[in-house]
Amino acid sequence: MSNFFKKNEKGVTLMELIVSLALFSIVIIVVLSLFSTGITAQRKVLALQGVQENARFILEFMAKEIRMSIINSSTVSTLDITRPGGERIGYAFVNGDIERRTIPGSQGGAINSEGIIVNGSFYTAGIGTTDNLEPKVTIVLGVRGSGTKIEEQARIDLQTTLSQRTLDIP
Repeated sequence: MSNFFKKNEKGVTLMELIVSLALFSIVIIVVLSLFSTGITAQRKVLALQGVQENARFILEFMAKEIRMSIINSSTVSTLDITRPGGERIGYAFVNGDIERRTIPGSQGGAINSEGIIVNGSFYTAGIGTTDNLEPKVTIVLGVRGSGTKIEEQARIDLQTTLSQRTLDIP
């Protein structure tokens, strides 16, 4: 009889020890894999939550100001508006940020938080009184987390169309 099946003083064979060790190892690997998957999923959810909060803040901030202002002009990456008190404001997509600045003077800065990359476009229609259209602007946003790990790089794309409250139809 080989030593592999020979019982020791406690009545356990070497084969039984190997089988129990293998089963224990499999259980530990499964538990650790589930734990790792849970942590990765939590990181993804937190990253997506941060990106959504930033995107919502940016759109709400801009929407309130645009609705109360007069839309002057825009290019794909800039928007020029005049607030009710006559102050001119410019929004621009610059190097992964969306900046709000006064015109002239350029006081202001980015309105998105650090760790968030914002790209987008402005599309306007109805600017001026000759076209019989109400001025409106469509804002297209691409907001992405700038984390180092892939699960921290959540991305969300949003689009909204706003019109100014002041009518310019003759």
